Amino acid sequence: MDKRFKPLTPIQQMEKRLSVLETINNHPDWSFYQVARFIRTELHLTLNDMAKITKIAPQTLQKMEQPGSNPTLKSMQKLLDTFGLQLQIKVK
Repeated sequence: MDKRFKPLTPIQQMEKRLSVLETINNHPDWSFYQVARFIRTELHLTLNDMAKITKIAPQTLQKMEQPGSNPTLKSMQKLLDTFGLQLQIKVK
């Protein structure tokens, strides 16, 4: 948990996660890097915290959050699976 923020109670954490998932669901036009960054920042996680949760190296997570990044499908799935999301491909 990012030390700049007051820790949330378990109930508040669950409510925040549901809110994050709802926001992502309401923005299907977001790029993967936007979703990755949104999850981490909204849940007040540091790169190291996110790395522990997702089992992805902090450097890889940092690169995933950059526009123009090219993460592997496996890394993308690991991050999304952790938060109950899935990758979809749609016709424009």
